[in-house]
Amino acid sequence: MGALIPGGGALSMAMAAMDKSMGAKAMAEVTRSADRLVESAKSGGFRVTKEGADPIIKVLEEFIERAGRLSGELDVFNQEMELGNHDYGKLVSREMWKAANDERSARAALRSLRIILEKSREALLRASGQYQEQEDQAEDTFRGMGD
Repeated sequence: MGALIPGGGALSMAMAAMDKSMGAKAMAEVTRSADRLVESAKSGGFRVTKEGADPIIKVLEEFIERAGRLSGELDVFNQEMELGNHDYGKLVSREMWKAANDERSARAALRSLRIILEKSREALLRASGQYQEQEDQAEDTFRGMGD
């Protein structure tokens, strides 16, 4: 990618750093850890009081909502940008689209982050005995929408 941007050394370095710190493998491992946390909570492997879980759940829900908003803002990358009808503009546009949509993109990281946050929330709800209550409330909400 640095080859497309004259003197793009700083951008290339930033992309390499992001790849190492937030690469697909790292995000997959964190997701697996969140899955294990949910399974542990399901089996009673850990418990937490409602009072202890609620503030953390609230923060997780805020971040889940923020991630959803950010995801919507990144919809601008659903299409390639028009950067002219010349070969260089088409090449840059195509490469920008690929970078915005591949497994190392901010969009992919945001999707993974949201999944991790949701699983962490589920684990805390289960560990604090609030999961069924939340499921019932969601079901009531959807049932009311059909009226």
